Amino acid sequence: MKASLFVILAGAIMFSCNEQGPKQNPAERGLGAGKKDSAQPKAAVAPSATVTNKTTDDTVSFNRKFNDIARYIAGMKQLPGSDLISLEKDTLWIKHAKNFDKAWEPLETKRLKPMRDWAATELAEQHKQNLDVFYPLSGPDILHVNAFFAKAKHYHLYALERAGSLPDLKHMKTKEIDTYLNDVYTSLGDVFTKSYFITHKMLTDLQKQNVNGTVALICVFLVRSNYTVVNVKYCHLNDDGSDKPLNKDSAAVHTNDFVKVYFKNNADSSAGIQMLTYMKCDLADGGLKENKGLTAFINNMPVSVTYLKSASYLLHYKFFSTLRDDILSKSQTVLEDDTGIPFKSFEKGKWNVSLYGSYVKPVSDFSGVFQDDLMKAYHDSTSVNKPKPLPFSLGYHWGTNSQNLIKAEHKG
Repeated sequence: MKASLFVILAGAIMFSCNEQGPKQNPAERGLGAGKKDSAQPKAAVAPSATVTNKTTDDTVSFNRKFNDIARYIAGMKQLPGSDLISLEKDTLWIKHAKNFDKAWEPLETKRLKPMRDWAATELAEQHKQNLDVFYPLSGPDILHVNAFFAKAKHYHLYALERAGSLPDLKHMKTKEIDTYLNDVYTSLGDVFTKSYFITHKMLTDLQKQNVNGTVALICVFLVRSNYTVVNVKYCHLNDDGSDKPLNKDSAAVHTNDFVKVYFKNNADSSAGIQMLTYMKCDLADGGLKENKGLTAFINNMPVSVTYLKSASYLLHYKFFSTLRDDILSKSQTVLEDDTGIPFKSFEKGKWNVSLYGSYVKPVSDFSGVFQDDLMKAYHDSTSVNKPKPLPFSLGYHWGTNSQNLIKAEHKG
């Protein structure tokens, strides 16, 4: 299950933070799509170029080292001018690249492309609104949320896993690099097959001696999804809700340290810079109560789209009531599977609900979370909004036709 705070904030995290270079060194989630040798966007060719994220008014310099490192880890050929081209001669990297391609192809064709095609129709109104996207309990899963909401200017991901940093490949020995690549590939095994990360495994995998946090996986997912990573910045959220730049990355576990990843769509030269904010935090009621900075952000959170997937049914329980209530009060649209907010929470007078796929008994890992009212809604012969097919497998019932999605749109 993923643990992260959706809340943290909305257009809130509109800070400017010092750029930092990469260093050596209960939640779940998924991936993205794209060709591995996609052309570099013109706006990101020169390392001295600057671009502006219009959502946050952040002026961001293009630092190609982040993109180069991400491509190498993702098993993708370096672009001209990269300092890492010589590393592609490594036999184990060549094998890593082939294995990554082999695992990615079915992920793209069977899951991600059908998701994007589905979203073009079923989320057309949300695409027009183009609100910020909040993804609590996300882990490093920019892949699936990006497939649904590809043009969002700001994605907010919050979970239990540490942010960490990208590796300094130029100062690592060949054996260290080989071990790192193997650890990355291993950590992605559940995503390739199941579409989600398993929290207790991720908390073990994302240690300093292994992959060292979520930011590396986030950047890998972005370049594999045909984006250029423009820059990576580290910041800290103060108790009063303000922020300050970090002189070091967040490899050490500090409360309210967070990372911002800026990226650009290679397939659309007219698209602006997009941003992802990731913070390690506790989204349970107790964690939020003790976190003054996060609470300040939540109180000022703007209207948004919320996405929930494979969320371990946490929002069904009383000790996650604060996050649940904040989502319901701040969201224009909630897109989730049955593991997110309980169906009964979407009051008929306040929400228009659309159902997709089919609803079945939750997997055996979770008990006491079966929703009778949701089952009734899926089988209501008098409903004018019959459940629609879901042309992809996503969630705990992976590899079956027993997947579901719930789209709840606020009437206000």
